[in-house]
Amino acid sequence: MSKTANSLRDTELLSLLIGLIYDCAIDPTNWERTLAEIRRSLGFCNGMFTVWTAPNGLPILNVTSGIADDYARRIPEHGADIVAQWGGAERIASFAVGEPKVLSREREQTSWPDTSYYRDWIEPQGIIDLMAIAITRDRDTTCSVGFARHHSQGAIGEREVELARLLVPHIQRAVAISRILDVKTLAAANLIATLDAVAAGIVLVDGERGILCANKAARAMFASGGPIIDQRGSLALGNAAGTAALRRAVSWSQGSQEDMPRRRVSGIPAMRPDGSPAVVHVLPLDRGELRPNLAPGASAAIFIAPASGLSQPPAETIAALFDLTPAETRLYMAMADGKTLGEAAKALGISHATAKTHLLRLFAKTGTHRQAELVRLAGSFATPA
Repeated sequence: MSKTANSLRDTELLSLLIGLIYDCAIDPTNWERTLAEIRRSLGFCNGMFTVWTAPNGLPILNVTSGIADDYARRIPEHGADIVAQWGGAERIASFAVGEPKVLSREREQTSWPDTSYYRDWIEPQGIIDLMAIAITRDRDTTCSVGFARHHSQGAIGEREVELARLLVPHIQRAVAISRILDVKTLAAANLIATLDAVAAGIVLVDGERGILCANKAARAMFASGGPIIDQRGSLALGNAAGTAALRRAVSWSQGSQEDMPRRRVSGIPAMRPDGSPAVVHVLPLDRGELRPNLAPGASAAIFIAPASGLSQPPAETIAALFDLTPAETRLYMAMADGKTLGEAAKALGISHATAKTHLLRLFAKTGTHRQAELVRLAGSFATPA
């Protein structure tokens, strides 16, 4: 199969998996089916998806796929050995949130410790390699997903790592929304009828950000002046850049499914009037098996909740929010660091004319007009943990 055909096949696959993931945001019982589809599609023999509360570590959700009951029951017995297998607690804590980690790339297989976990769990199942991803790691919840590869499936390759990486922000968003709703399922209920019972702000919008419905918490935010604003019937955030990011996110939610996989931001940082951080999540409602029936006529549900820290640095967040190219991102970072356009061009090894072209595109994409506004942009999105 050609590279183009493979790419098209993977795009269709990602679109299917992302749709299943977003259905899990409103009905967490779907995680069993979704995990099974992910691990089969990516060529893994088993998978496990777990959400814990922090700091006491009580499991909220634990889903396995492809693991025989006997082996699933024995996982807790090997807790310490699993940590050792990955190089110890300190090394695991250093793994970046959202980045797939492959055990064979972290440690040579010959150096895997001869533990009971290896002897009694990995080796008997014919497992040749493992992948682990920290989905969230904050003061409220810790979530992770892991997969195993059977020797008959071959080594974990770059394709599997990249596909998993592209799924991460969508899993992060689904988990965040599930925690905001704090319910087992909304699939059998009308979302509008349950809005006022949710402590977080929720607004249903059409494809142009037109406000169709807002719950009690969201109406209180409108009254206090943030972090969301009713701007003559359209939903906005407290600054032009935030509103532009929201506009793009809503347009993505109603765009083609083929376009969704590359949208890597799980939430839009925002600020409340008192200066406390918030995060805005956009859940598409017009696709999938469950979501279209929750609020007919709505393109997206907007969730506004307290932020427990950003998973990305401001520059990366802004680059993803505004779809900046790598060259535009590098210029933004240089100018946000206080360099003039000429200094930035010299530092980046590009001509002044090229730098000016990038700058004009930055202005157009971010809704800013001057360098000073670009510099302030990172500050407006940098919320404390």
